[in-house]
Amino acid sequence: MELLERHFLVLHNRAQVLLTLCGIIVSTTGFSGRNIAGSSQAAQLLIIVGVLLVLISAAAVCWGVLHLRWLTMQPGEDLRPWLINCLRYRDYKTTCYRIALMIMLVGLTSYVGAIILMLLNPHAPSYSYPAR
Repeated sequence: MELLERHFLVLHNRAQVLLTLCGIIVSTTGFSGRNIAGSSQAAQLLIIVGVLLVLISAAAVCWGVLHLRWLTMQPGEDLRPWLINCLRYRDYKTTCYRIALMIMLVGLTSYVGAIILMLLNPHAPSYSYPAR
């Protein structure tokens, strides 16, 4: 049981690191997103897609990895079925973490693409939004 608890602890620690990265990206967008999005319509699209993917990643890691079900709540009358259920649960959480990580990396790539577009054209006039 101690070994399984360590496995879950590692998963939860990594999930918290991923959530921290998602928080940093969202915070950075709050400070500089308007400037980045103002550099071009392509940058606008990339930053929106990037932030949405990062938020989806955060939701996936919260629901799939940080969602709790105690090891003592796992079904199984004997040690072997209980252990198999615990390992399946660990593998499910690991899969959720990997999916969330991939989504976050794609979102981060989109976000960085928007920054690259802004940096490649630093003197471009800000994109003007249509009048309402």
